[in-house]
Amino acid sequence: MQEKQFIQKGARKVRLHEHLQKELEGAGYSHADVVRTPTSTKIVVYAQRPGLVIGRGGSRIKELTGTVENQFNFENPQIEVNEIEEPDANAQIVAQSMASWLEKGGRAKRVGYTYLRRIKEAGIIGAEIEITGKLSGNRGRTEKFSYGYVKRCGNTSKENVDKGYQLARTKPGAIGVKVRLMKEMPDFMHRNVDVQEEIMHETITGETEDAKADRINMIIEEAENMTGGEIERAIEELEEIQTGDITQDEIREVFENQPEKEEKEEDESKTDEEASEPDSEEADEEEGDEAEMEEIVSGTISDVKDALEEMEEPDYQAALKAEKNQKNRKTLTNWLENKKE
Repeated sequence: MQEKQFIQKGARKVRLHEHLQKELEGAGYSHADVVRTPTSTKIVVYAQRPGLVIGRGGSRIKELTGTVENQFNFENPQIEVNEIEEPDANAQIVAQSMASWLEKGGRAKRVGYTYLRRIKEAGIIGAEIEITGKLSGNRGRTEKFSYGYVKRCGNTSKENVDKGYQLARTKPGAIGVKVRLMKEMPDFMHRNVDVQEEIMHETITGETEDAKADRINMIIEEAENMTGGEIERAIEELEEIQTGDITQDEIREVFENQPEKEEKEEDESKTDEEASEPDSEEADEEEGDEAEMEEIVSGTISDVKDALEEMEEPDYQAALKAEKNQKNRKTLTNWLENKKE
């Protein structure tokens, strides 16, 4: 019997929250606390604009009080309104603002980064934002934005983490906005958190394994070797592809499992020996220049740049051609194209 009463009281509180959220949408409603006293039921409403909740001469709050008493059977309800001084530090207000912006056509990444910066400026220790749905195209995906420290489980997650959720109804479909804010550290934790830590962003898509393998191969082709620093450089250079879900261990594993390329140099040398000699000395000079340029671009990117800049009249066009025929590194090809112009 007691269990049934607890369920009824919980359901009534949920219905009250949904009613207030619908009625006070323009006032920036966040949440409401229900406190029972011996003589009355005190309902504390937290809103961004309390003036709209109270109304002119208290007319709006009187209307809400009557509705709450009649529809939700609260005994002698007394509604009190508290103002939210820092809206960017309230998870529900942030979620509602982001959902409103998305409904007006805002792009998910711009919305996420903007509000993450505003949360950061509000002095929050850590934040996590998830935007899920059909953000672009027919395939749904999730954009995650985070910084700082946010507890995800345990009693600390219940007491110290403010949670908010709002649904944005757009033309492609519904988009869910979930916000988690770590306002303060618990007393038993003695950990220094750098709020100015670099913002992390992750994109989760439903792509196939082949598509991910193609992205990994692009990183391997850009990197000169499999050292950690060179892999990070290659990932930074490839800004047009998403690399947030690719780790260095995955890149090295794909590199080690690649079949060895057949060496064609011996066949080419045999073909050159069997071929007839050139008709003129100019052909010899051209082949010598090409061989010299191929030898130059076979080195590291820094060595290639130094070798070309030391020449009196460097042939950037020939170097570009040799690089495309060999490694075709994006960083070096861009540099050669700019020099050629």
